[in-house]
Amino acid sequence: MGMSFWNWLGMLMLFFGIFLNELYLGINAWYEVNLGAIVAGVVYLVVAIALSVWPSASNQSA
Repeated sequence: MGMSFWNWLGMLMLFFGIFLNELYLGINAWYEVNLGAIVAGVVYLVVAIALSVWPSASNQSA
């Protein structure tokens, strides 16, 4: 099973999301509830997960 460009992009987004969580949400979200940042973070992670598991067009193992 090969990984396409979109799968790699999703994986990079997930790894970058870990750093965003530690730098921004991990520090600020608990001191003052910033609902906009939390919603944006959840949407970002949903897109990253969807891209990382997106089926490749070249994968013909059916």
